[in-house]
Parts: sequence; C-alpha cells; structure tokens
Amino acid sequence: MERSGRVHHTAVIDPTARLAEGVTVAPYAIIHAGVEIGPGTKILEHTVLGGPAVIGSNCRIGPGAYVGTPPQHLRYKEDAGNPSYLIIGDNVTIREGARVHRATKPGKENATRIGDRCFLMGAIHVAHDCVLGSDVIMADGALLGGHCAIGSHAFLGGGCTLHQFTRVGRYAIISGNEAISQDVPPFAAARYGRLKGYNAIACRRAGFSREAVNAIRGSYYRMRLNRLTGDAVAAIQRDFPDSREANEIVDFIAASKRGILPSRWRRAVDADLSEVNDE
Repeated sequence: MERSGRVHHTAVIDPTARLAEGVTVAPYAIIHAGVEIGPGTKILEHTVLGGPAVIGSNCRIGPGAYVGTPPQHLRYKEDAGNPSYLIIGDNVTIREGARVHRATKPGKENATRIGDRCFLMGAIHVAHDCVLGSDVIMADGALLGGHCAIGSHAFLGGGCTLHQFTRVGRYAIISGNEAISQDVPPFAAARYGRLKGYNAIACRRAGFSREAVNAIRGSYYRMRLNRLTGDAVAAIQRDFPDSREANEIVDFIAASKRGILPSRWRRAVDADLSEVNDE
C-alpha cells in the first residue's frame, strides 16, 4: 500500500488495500480489503469503502459516504473466492451520506459501474448492478433500484426514484420527486409521470446541430401526437430516416423491456407539425 499521500492516523485501512500516490484519507475513514484507489483521490471523514472496489483517479468521496458495501439483496451470498465488484471511473464526486453498492454477480464484467466525471450528490443511492455512463448527475436524494442503466449526461432530479431495471437514455432529464417505473428515452424530459418533451437545455449546452435538435424535437412531438408507441415510432422513422439522434430514440424504444414512459398525448386535430419542421 502506497502511503505517499496524506493518511490521517485515525483512519483504519486494511493492509491489503492499494492506495496510489497522492491519495488523501481523512480522519475516521475505513477502507476494507480489496479496495484499489487511483492517484489524487480524496476519501473524506467517516467514509466507509467496502471491497472489492476499483476507484479511479482524482475522485472525491464523502464525508460519511458508504461506497462498495455489499448489495441489499435477499439472495446475495458473500463469496470471498469469487467476489462481486464496484468500479468507479475518474474525476467522480460522491457526496455526504451517499450509498453505492457492489453487484450481486461475481466478476468485474458484472460490476456496478460509475462512469467518469459523474456527480452524485448527498444521500443518493445507487443499488447493486446499476451502470451509470459518464457525466451523470444525481441530485440530492435520488434513488436507483437494482440493475438500472443511466446514459451519459443524464440528470436525475432531487428525490426522484427509479424502479429496478429501469433505463434512462443519454442527455435525458428527470424532474425532482418523480417516481419512474418505465424507461426514459434519450434526450427526453420527464415530469409529472409523463414525457413532457425533449431536454432543450442539455441539447443546447451539448452543441447539437440545428438539424439534430429539429429531429429530436420532431421525434418527441410525434410521440406526443400519437397515442400508440408503434405509431409514433413509424412516424419518426418516416420523417427523420437519416437522423442519428432520431434513430437512437427508435433503437432505445425497440430495446425496452419495461415499456416507455408515456408521453402527454395531443389530439391530431390540434396538431401543427409546421412548428417543428420549419425551425
């Protein structure tokens, strides 16, 4: 174990844990066996790191976070010879009171995963077997059930809860205090239990082209216009056949097992597609 960083004398660190150069461990932190920490990472006061867990470089965890602890699953059996894992990328922030659990299945290939540059705020919960892409933001108190998959650049509002096995596409946003039990497609904005449209702010900040934004807006307008998902998909494929973003939405819908969060439906007689196509 490399101790060239600053390790407080009250910290409890298993001698088999591996700390890279420049790791800082604050008072009363506990680091169990099987934990690997990359260079420049800071483990703050009263944080508990369970293992096996692989934590990247320049992360900030705590204070009082519980990361890499065993999954909360009735059928999980601890097996020291064939353990389950948590893998965290680089430049990840996990704030106070957060809980991130290892997977239920053994092996790094089945690990709970947190991508690079994720920002997980206070009191969030990432359950077993979840996979988060890069640049995901979870606001205070957001809760993920087991096996959730969150796409890169998604934003989960404070206090929202996601049912196990739910998927959220990249650049999607979920409003605070939402209870989500169906999939939220890429670029979507979810509020009041429905898809209210697309995530305009994220698309603008990401620098998407005008053509891409028009295809995204148009796709969600057609989802709002058509009551049946199949009819909406057919309309998207017909009107935006060459759009990579529209095809991403369609492919996400096709792969859904829990179904897609319903859109706020609008009668065709009230529709004016020119407001989408002419921009």
